[in-house]
Amino acid sequence: MKKLFLLFFAVINYTSAFSQIDSVTYGISALTQGSGLYLSKINVADGNIAKISPDAALLSPGLYGRTIDPLHHLYYYVNGSGLLAFDLNTGELIRKISITNYLNSTFHGISYNYPDSLLYGIAVDAAGLNVKLAKLDPYTGAVTPVSDSSLATTYNVLTGTALDPVHGLYYFTAINNTAYHLIGADLHSGKLTSDRPIGIAPGDRFGPMEYNCHDSSLYALAGNYIHGRKLARINPYDGVVTLLSKFNVADTILNEYVTIDPFQQVYYFEATDHTYRGVNINSGDLVSMSPITPFTGSYFTGFLFNHICYVHSPSSIAEPNTDAGLTIFPNPVSDQLNIRSTAPLYKVEILDFTGRSVFTEHCRGLKEFQADLSGVREGIYILRMSTGTTSASREFVKVAPGIQPGH
Repeated sequence: MKKLFLLFFAVINYTSAFSQIDSVTYGISALTQGSGLYLSKINVADGNIAKISPDAALLSPGLYGRTIDPLHHLYYYVNGSGLLAFDLNTGELIRKISITNYLNSTFHGISYNYPDSLLYGIAVDAAGLNVKLAKLDPYTGAVTPVSDSSLATTYNVLTGTALDPVHGLYYFTAINNTAYHLIGADLHSGKLTSDRPIGIAPGDRFGPMEYNCHDSSLYALAGNYIHGRKLARINPYDGVVTLLSKFNVADTILNEYVTIDPFQQVYYFEATDHTYRGVNINSGDLVSMSPITPFTGSYFTGFLFNHICYVHSPSSIAEPNTDAGLTIFPNPVSDQLNIRSTAPLYKVEILDFTGRSVFTEHCRGLKEFQADLSGVREGIYILRMSTGTTSASREFVKVAPGIQPGH
């Protein structure tokens, strides 16, 4: 329950920062000769790269991870032993901190977690045999292990990592007895929550991996350089991989991170021909393909779409929030949400993270109502109700049947 309270508190706090979320895809332009990095952005329609930083930060590339803190408007970049923080507005390097590695480890797969505003990743020891979930302090550079014991004996850097803030889980892949496994860890305890063989054919690869907050699912490209690659989704609880593309969306891809635009429902990646490609998550079809055009003497890397999925639109938040004795349970809910009010209910509406209505019911003065959410996707929602003279809203989490967040 403590995690859920933190989650709901964070959702409310994010509304104050909504105006800062610009839905831009950011990345790093690295100089091809010498050392120098610029915060940049890509135009997904034509592939053109525009510098944001006025001057190069005299640093060497070496991407161990990147993430965006949309509340403080920062782009974080790990180039091995250092954590770099770029201001998204000005491109200025406002902070450069040496990472204090835990037990001679390296820190990979940095991810910003919306509910607690912390940076998570995995600490991998020098031998690569000890892999733990860890936290990185963005102000001191200190790496603190969350896991008491190792989660795996390997870490597959080519498949990336993913953080699921709804269920409080962090995912990465490892090789276990020659088979690829999806490893899941609880963000708060650091304990292993899943270790499932990834359902792909021998010789295939699943990755790079990304979490989509619109449907609380993990997506990646599946296939190999001989047969090509298709967009796929994985069930983290049993490792089953479902191919979504009917046709190949790429022959080969760069070993680069990927990103998802949850509003347009597009998975973006860079192919080896240096085209920036977008695949529709619903259809699996290739919907965009533009040559990446960096500025002279540079290449573009570490791209990431800036958003907070769980900030609802102003139209869904800026309603009077008079407490009309509104009670909802259970929370989280998997199918039936019970709604009770001390005042007669005239309208009940449920909104997703974009402010889109997914459920509406006119209750005709009832004080108790049950909403069937079995067909609603997992995620964070807002219930808004009207009594005719007042209105009230409550946040809740929709989960799959039998799933408890963080377990």
